[in-house]
Amino acid sequence: MTARNAAQTAVLLAVALILGFLENLLPPIIPILPYAKIGLGNAAVLLALIWLGVPYAAVILVLKCVIIGLFSGAPTMILYSLGGGILSFAIMAVLLYIGANGVPAISAAGGIMHNVGQILVAIAFTGTAGVALLLVYLALFGAVAGGVIGVIVYFVDLGVRRAQKGKE
Repeated sequence: MTARNAAQTAVLLAVALILGFLENLLPPIIPILPYAKIGLGNAAVLLALIWLGVPYAAVILVLKCVIIGLFSGAPTMILYSLGGGILSFAIMAVLLYIGANGVPAISAAGGIMHNVGQILVAIAFTGTAGVALLLVYLALFGAVAGGVIGVIVYFVDLGVRRAQKGKE
């Protein structure tokens, strides 16, 4: 691990935490799905995945899930966040590895899989598959939210790359 990678990881973790905490302060986007969030902190994880690779981004993901879960006052949130986050992370890493085009599309796939992961955790907790009925709505919401995060990440990445080119 180079000092540069460590510094970038720390900055992206800080951004992920700040965005995650801010998002927890916002009212629910969809009142009937109070825990459905857009996932602003995941933008930093996706940027880390693009810029730094899987190991660094995985550290950011796990620390983000654990720290926000501990400070939110809902420790079970850690399991839901990790369940969704790991599945989302895996699909995005695979799509980036195989060269899939379009950060928004990759992020949308991640958004869908994040909700699938959370539903699987909910089924494990409740012991009932009936929770899976929510997946219809959550998958749609995850695709839209993931697409929005993907557009944000695309433009941040583009801006940073242009700024780096200008320095050369």
